[in-house]
Amino acid sequence: MTTYKRGGTAALSLCTLLLAACGGSDDKPAAPYKLRPSFLLAEPQRSDYDGVSQGLLTGTAGTLDALLSFKLPAQPTAADLRTLAIQTSYTGLLDVSAAGGFGSYYGKVSAAANRGSEYTALADDGSGLRNVSMVVAIPSHFDSARPCIVAVPSSGSRPVYGELGTIGEWALNKGCAVAMNDKGGGMGAHDLDRDQSFAPDGRLASAGSRKDLGFNANLLGDDLASFRARYPNRIALKHAHGKQNPEKDWGRYTLQSIQLALYVLNKHFPGQDFSPANTRVIASSISNGGAAVLRAAEQDGEGLIHGVVAGEPQLNLPENAGLTVRRAGVAVPQAGKPLYDYTTMAALYQACATQSAALVGSSAFVIAPYAANRCAALAAQGLVNGSNLAEQAADALARLHAYGWEADSDPLHDSHAGFEFTELVAHTYANAYARAAVSESLCGYSVAGINAGYQVGVAPDAAAFRAGWASGGGLGFLGGAYNLVADGALGGPALYLLASSASSGQPDFYLDGATCLRRLATGTTVGQRAPSAAEAALAARIKAGIAEVRVSGDLRGKPAVIVHGRADALIPVNHTSRPYLALNRKVETASALRYYEVVDANHFDALVGFYPRTLVPLHVYTLRALELMWARLDKGTPLPESQLVRAKARASAASPLTDANLPAIAAAPGAGELISVSSGAIDVPN
Repeated sequence: MTTYKRGGTAALSLCTLLLAACGGSDDKPAAPYKLRPSFLLAEPQRSDYDGVSQGLLTGTAGTLDALLSFKLPAQPTAADLRTLAIQTSYTGLLDVSAAGGFGSYYGKVSAAANRGSEYTALADDGSGLRNVSMVVAIPSHFDSARPCIVAVPSSGSRPVYGELGTIGEWALNKGCAVAMNDKGGGMGAHDLDRDQSFAPDGRLASAGSRKDLGFNANLLGDDLASFRARYPNRIALKHAHGKQNPEKDWGRYTLQSIQLALYVLNKHFPGQDFSPANTRVIASSISNGGAAVLRAAEQDGEGLIHGVVAGEPQLNLPENAGLTVRRAGVAVPQAGKPLYDYTTMAALYQACATQSAALVGSSAFVIAPYAANRCAALAAQGLVNGSNLAEQAADALARLHAYGWEADSDPLHDSHAGFEFTELVAHTYANAYARAAVSESLCGYSVAGINAGYQVGVAPDAAAFRAGWASGGGLGFLGGAYNLVADGALGGPALYLLASSASSGQPDFYLDGATCLRRLATGTTVGQRAPSAAEAALAARIKAGIAEVRVSGDLRGKPAVIVHGRADALIPVNHTSRPYLALNRKVETASALRYYEVVDANHFDALVGFYPRTLVPLHVYTLRALELMWARLDKGTPLPESQLVRAKARASAASPLTDANLPAIAAAPGAGELISVSSGAIDVPN
């Protein structure tokens, strides 16, 4: 087996000293990774896949083409739900069109990769409040003489299979075991009125007082009876309402998934001994998953991880870290803000900004009259300047630029506001950081059943909710079942996108809620209102929650790569990847971190066909970074220096993606592409 000297020794020495605790005999202690980890309350459950009737990557569909067109039966089995979950991993994160690169640059599965075994488990402390879903997949061509694991935490708030179709596909094709976890979020949705939630295999179950479900709001001790009476047909969500602030544990859960994978490999191949000393481990994911792998590397005192590849990571930098971010020598005025801060800023201004002259022709998803109302309402509260719509919208866009958004991301504000991305994130993290109960209804929001006529507070569609474990994203939207609702809207609860504010008397995407969320971020007056005593207390709770999730920047010398699209409007580069590189260099003078920023790439590859310009898939560069990391660990090939990659958008979604759109990550970048990094500072070229 390949030998990795980093890691494993300390754990083995401790086990030798504490024989009884490790479960070994007096003469010969058991190897630590042959023992069931303490965070598992039961043995992992094994399933085998022949790659034909069922596959690791195709489920019951048989082929990737069939997977993309798979329809869930009316009475789905656990295998059906798993198949839909894998389909959602592909379709929810990737452009699955041939023109967009599916089947050529990605979306290819070997027969050996599709055959193999899968082990499922829950990590919990016995309370039933965490129940982190974990899955280890072992392909048929796993080489026990050259073992490898790729840890792939889910992105966003997605279920455990969230990244199986992306980075998991790459890993299985390589012959590596894939260690997945849902980061303590997943599709933990609890239909309060019907008292239904999801079992670990995705099937609906009566919640009651069960502790073996993905999420059970009944276990939290909240007064749900009175809340249900006041607000019928509401949904509690694990990430938002689980009162765990799971982000603080994303790194720990990722490390646990690696420990589980080592344990599973030792079970799967009896007589062999897999440990970090002889098993290559790469941790890789995107967005929230990208944050999870970086946090895991920062926390990896056991030496489990040998390399990291993070795509578009959501990172909360230390407060007052003294970092400087420049583009072409010009300092960015706002950088390194936490997620909740800049997301509540976007929630205020994005919809209005879409009406600016600079974005004419790019607005297709925001309801234009309501966006105009938002601009007027902002102006009435002194939150934008201008005497007419054009001036107000231009000022809103300028405020976004001044707060860290690159102009490259301008055309994407429309989809982010129109598809509710920004408001869903702001609502989720306000609750998560505050450890709020669903009954607290922060800023007058809730998640409620909704019908085709946009009526709210109705019973969620049964079929849509039944499929939710596999088709949902873990935020406050599940098509046909439930959506984000403004309970404080003028005239009563309304779908957030259609809600009127009492302050304006107009449908304005519920500005009253957006200003409240912003007050919780700043703790100060926003518009015409100072924080109430209750809001001030919530703001303090949120601040404490954010303090729990700030990164350190210390990757313990591990080789690491971050890939990020410059046009990212959800997780702007100026608040995340750029300052993290500067922080890392400040903390680690001998840093092994590299950063590749990609022009004409954004956060959502699945939506590139909706934008005025068809951006390139960032996923291609994540895969290329994984190949570079593989070469670094396998052959010692140096990682290329940090650089700007000048990818080029396609003329349209029908134009085939080619290498002309996707220039390589240069082994030796020229001076015009080289990213300059020093202690606490970064300068990225134009």
